[in-house]
Amino acid sequence: MDQDAPVALIADVIGSRQQADRAELQRGVEAALDRIAEAVPPTAPFRATVGDEFQAVYATRNEALRATLFAGLLPQHGDLLRFGLGEGEVGPVPSATSPDIQDGPGWWHAREAIEKVEDQQSRFPFLRSWYVSAAPRQDTPVNAYLLTRDQLMAGLSVRARDYARGVAQGDSQKTVAAEYGVSQPAVSKLLRDSGAHAVVEGFRMFS
Repeated sequence: MDQDAPVALIADVIGSRQQADRAELQRGVEAALDRIAEAVPPTAPFRATVGDEFQAVYATRNEALRATLFAGLLPQHGDLLRFGLGEGEVGPVPSATSPDIQDGPGWWHAREAIEKVEDQQSRFPFLRSWYVSAAPRQDTPVNAYLLTRDQLMAGLSVRARDYARGVAQGDSQKTVAAEYGVSQPAVSKLLRDSGAHAVVEGFRMFS
């Protein structure tokens, strides 16, 4: 897999039609996407498209993986997002009616990936992300990682996610402990016992 190739990212809101306040959901999801973009900046920012979808572009596979990992650590709405990651070139399509039509293999692969997530969720309801490139055999280790990562993250408590998010964003365990009114050893123990420490280390390794 070519780490120089961009990765198109499609974010889809899970269960949006069942939400009582659709406008509030939209605001919450957009706020979550803003936080993702702040933590892991895309080369093309998130923008709403049709229905409940948003699209962005990341420079590399690793950056896209970091962004989707961070989404799962957000306190609200992050766990309502599923992602299709598509490696490949992307670019604008000339149009007299719209200045912002995108196409290319990256988007084709991202569409395939988001459909794969939806299909797989009947077997793996915790799954939130899938990856597709032009080399299916090489996609296997990435998707094995995503499958394992998403199951681990689904089992994290709200507090474990809070601690992990703080450390992932560069705060020390001591700073996180002070924010939540606990001791540094308590933060360390929860990160270690919950598996969140491995999630944070994975986030760092992709940088």
